[in-house]
Amino acid sequence: MNILFLSYYFPPCGGAPVQRWLRFIPLLVERGHKITVITSKDGDYPFIDHSLCDKIPSEVEVHRISAPAWEKSWKRFTGNRTPLPHGSLPKDSKGLQKLLIWLRLNLIIPDLRIFWSRKLSREALKILKSKPIDLIISTGPPHSTHLPAMRLAKKHGLPWLSDFRDPWTKIHYLLFNPPGMLSRKIHSALEREVLASADITTVISSDIAEALPEGNKIVVQNGFDPHDFEGFVHEKSDVFRIKYIGQFTQGQSLELLNSFLRGIERKAEVSFIGSSLSEEKKAQISAGLTYQPRYVEFLSHKEALKEMVSSDLLILIINRYEGNQGMLTTKLFEYLASRSPILVFAPPDNIAARIVRETDSGRSFDYHEIDEAIAWVESIAESTRNEGNIQDYSVEKQIDILDKAIQSLKKV
Repeated sequence: MNILFLSYYFPPCGGAPVQRWLRFIPLLVERGHKITVITSKDGDYPFIDHSLCDKIPSEVEVHRISAPAWEKSWKRFTGNRTPLPHGSLPKDSKGLQKLLIWLRLNLIIPDLRIFWSRKLSREALKILKSKPIDLIISTGPPHSTHLPAMRLAKKHGLPWLSDFRDPWTKIHYLLFNPPGMLSRKIHSALEREVLASADITTVISSDIAEALPEGNKIVVQNGFDPHDFEGFVHEKSDVFRIKYIGQFTQGQSLELLNSFLRGIERKAEVSFIGSSLSEEKKAQISAGLTYQPRYVEFLSHKEALKEMVSSDLLILIINRYEGNQGMLTTKLFEYLASRSPILVFAPPDNIAARIVRETDSGRSFDYHEIDEAIAWVESIAESTRNEGNIQDYSVEKQIDILDKAIQSLKKV
């Protein structure tokens, strides 16, 4: 099939937003699909990782459309003190920052990328006029990407698959800092329209799928690519290497993390990889510790995976909010593939906690079970590796589900 794929995030953007489709697209190409991508140029990305561009098959045609540079505007207005928030809209902000966040929540719906989506529509229209397209796929967040896809699919009578990597109205940062009633109603109306209009909506977890409005929903999890880990070997160390890899977002408790680290008595090295932390947050994490954690703000994806494999313990903290049962981070699947023991702080019914338990890849503890988590970690040997069955979460398994959904939309 000739697929038009719409995504604000695409390499050289790094971090979690690109990993899902960067795994799927090469496998779809292998299965005979022809893919044209429209993405942003010089967008507000959490990281830049040019090495990811090497994973894009040469057959994929990529159109890059310039996007407003909100990062520069944000820093200019806030005095260059804080980066543009990714995955959070802090409620406790003050002054001009508080005003900007209020405007974003109540006047810019569904998100800042709505301004870029107008350029996206124009470029997509050019492509539809220049070549045959059999299917439109849009992925969000940002969920504004679904709106031009919906309009184009209706106008041109094309099948459309909308992909939800995260919730929309129930995404964690809108629950922590809710917009006004009118804004919430508009969000909900748009969400319902997208789900009702899409021929298929793919969702990363069954819990999130159940919480979304009515629609033809299919669960396709992110998965891991076993080839990404080829050549990496876990080597023993004279210290117990504890690592947290990825960003911190609203609802992840630094106090919990500090209490846990203060309770570890064994000789340990603690690292935070790919975490853009302010000096204030670093102080919260390290308060009372007898050592200084290692902070590495950015590593290429390959180097980050190598860090996972060389760990003796990987930490995952699920954001704490009502309705977090379906929250499932991209890095969990890479944590699984690394075979390093995983410690999850989450409610027992959270899907990430369930997966870790079911695959015997570590242990999960509720947020208040810090002492129990410490006792478990103290019992782990430095050489411990996970050997559970994780094949259901490989990208090969997930691509079968996705391709079946795509084939079902093929016009007879």
